Amino acid sequence: MHILRSLPLFSTLEDSELKEIENVLMSYSYDKGQIIFSSYDGANGIYILTKGKVKLYKSFAGKEQTIRIFSPVSMMGEAGALKGGNFPANAVALDKVQVLFLPKEKLTEVIRKNPDIAMKMIGILSERLFHLVGLVENLSLKDAVSRVYDYIVHKADQNGKVEFKTTIVAMELGLTAETVSRAISQLKKRGKVKKEGKIVQLLY
Repeated sequence: MHILRSLPLFSTLEDSELKEIENVLMSYSYDKGQIIFSSYDGANGIYILTKGKVKLYKSFAGKEQTIRIFSPVSMMGEAGALKGGNFPANAVALDKVQVLFLPKEKLTEVIRKNPDIAMKMIGILSERLFHLVGLVENLSLKDAVSRVYDYIVHKADQNGKVEFKTTIVAMELGLTAETVSRAISQLKKRGKVKKEGKIVQLLY
């Protein structure tokens, strides 16, 4: 129940309502490289990631573009579950992954009983839209150094620090690991950041 409570979508539900949802949740495990859902699958529910990392991506003419990297605890597939049809993208496990699955029928029932959840869902979908707009802008208008710097600024905590895993950043930004490494070197030379191990620190 504490996992559901940690999600903004369900945070205001009564314990009895959360228990009702818990009773229909299905648990699945995936190994690294396994597909969790694809754009060929019917969007029949939402996934709640509880362990591991998942890459959401699209494929175009043999090329792959990462849309987002999900970490626990987060929801995946909500847009497709509400719209119907297939999932709009593919999701693959980046390591050992565990998810909970909530069938679409139950999600719809919960929204009907709790109209405020519909407003929260709109907020979540709006955030996803802004993320995609930013992704398109980065891919079309900014060079690699600017994209890496913007990523650091966006992800940094209140102390200006962010855990920086080159391969993950490269996937999220649609760059190669070598390009990301070169971008970090450029940012260090410009006095914008410093890097110690896997931690990058913004230098304001």
